[in-house]
Amino acid sequence: MKGSAIAPARRRAADRLPPLACGHRDPLLCLAAPSGPSTYSLTPAQLAAEVARCRVRGWSEADLAARFDTPQAAP
Repeated sequence: MKGSAIAPARRRAADRLPPLACGHRDPLLCLAAPSGPSTYSLTPAQLAAEVARCRVRGWSEADLAARFDTPQAAP
């Protein structure tokens, strides 16, 4: 099977399985999904700049809180 055909085949196979405890059907998706808010090892200044950039792009405060450790990003 060629590399380009693996993803659709894997998706079809995962659709036949019952959901895992996390709700995903493919365990690779669980491994790729972030476990919670993260700073991605940024310095506080870099984190604040990234949060500000996301705000300008229209991210809601709930989206920012879910993705970043926003109290740490406070200037």
